[in-house]
Amino acid sequence: MSWTTDTYQVDMPEIYQIELTNACNLRCSGCIRTDSRVRRPIGFFSLDLLKMMIARKDFRGSYFVELQMYGEPLLNLDITSIIQQLKEQGVKVGMSTNGTIPLTADKIIRDLDYLTISIDSPDPVRYEDLRQGAKFKNILNNTLNMIDQVKSNGGKIDLQTIKYWGQESELPALEDLAKGWGVTCREVPDCFAAYQDRPWPQEQRNTLCLNPWLSVSVQWDGDVVPCCFAAGKQVVYGNLYQNDLYTIWNKSPIRKEFAEGMRKNLNLDIMPCKMCYMRSPALFHIRMLMEDMKK
Repeated sequence: MSWTTDTYQVDMPEIYQIELTNACNLRCSGCIRTDSRVRRPIGFFSLDLLKMMIARKDFRGSYFVELQMYGEPLLNLDITSIIQQLKEQGVKVGMSTNGTIPLTADKIIRDLDYLTISIDSPDPVRYEDLRQGAKFKNILNNTLNMIDQVKSNGGKIDLQTIKYWGQESELPALEDLAKGWGVTCREVPDCFAAYQDRPWPQEQRNTLCLNPWLSVSVQWDGDVVPCCFAAGKQVVYGNLYQNDLYTIWNKSPIRKEFAEGMRKNLNLDIMPCKMCYMRSPALFHIRMLMEDMKK
């Protein structure tokens, strides 16, 4: 029996992540946010939009929402209220940060269930070369503060480094640095290598991605996109200021066309899929939570 785009369709998708802003205080060498092909106006996710989404029950398919995409979420001044209101919906909340912004109000992150801090290298010179505009000494101080705050409420912390193909892994040295901190260290591949013509293992992309059937991501302006690799506006299912998530998910011809493209040819030649190393990023949260349950 053959399957179609509508087979295994969930009634409501998981909101995999919300982009609190696409503004950033750094200019990292491997970041795609300033690439002219995906550049967008700078803006901030609105607390009013969140309240609208909650009233419409847009989160009823979600169990974990990460505050991150293409900017530094701590730049959004409503972040404390956003975290609190998401938690009130029974949704676990995570955040990914570059860790460089000193927190004057620690309650900003105290209620987080997960916190990911990007430390691309434990070597100060290498780190400051990769994270242009950051100081290694500052991120260490900020990291220790954030670890204390998140752990005080039982939250989990990951320190993350990027693996650039053909270069030595920074993960062992990062794990050495973090000894005794009670955190997990992980390594992720260079997200934008394929799009920006850096070396990458092309065989990783030639598999079916489940995201078109399971989840969405939300850009700061309310646009609903397929996943965390959707840096620009190449594939937009709809906008949450104009429609509720149920309508966008179930009625958008763009979503159906995108899913059909994945079903037939794995979307190998279109953005955002052509630069994806991960395939089914929606499963990352599931694996992460299952691993925690085993501990």
